[in-house]
Amino acid sequence: MTAPRIVTVHTYDRGPVTVPCPPWCLGVHEDGLDLVDLAHEGPETALTISVASGATQILDAGLCQYPYSTNPGDREVKVSVLLGTGWHHLDHDGLRMLAAQLVVHAGRLRDLAAELQSVEAGR
Repeated sequence: MTAPRIVTVHTYDRGPVTVPCPPWCLGVHEDGLDLVDLAHEGPETALTISVASGATQILDAGLCQYPYSTNPGDREVKVSVLLGTGWHHLDHDGLRMLAAQLVVHAGRLRDLAAELQSVEAGR
């Protein structure tokens, strides 16, 4: 087992604070925030899709944790997912629910593609 990585973050409200990083954390922390806003973030993964204008990424996601949050639920490790309304922090159940909803939506997209093909054939 390796020793935890230690970083010093310069916070607005507490000055320099030394914190241990979990093994999955990239070790990059934003300076100048309040301590409660300090976040551990892991590598992100995203779905790259091809569209007419080129490739674009959607559904950025990665492990995150706010260890000094005033909300105890935010202190737990979650997966942060970028959705249409911003970043959402999901636990394992929420992430599985999102994945299931994406599977259902993929079926709807396939149905819509078939409908479009039918419309195009009828021109």
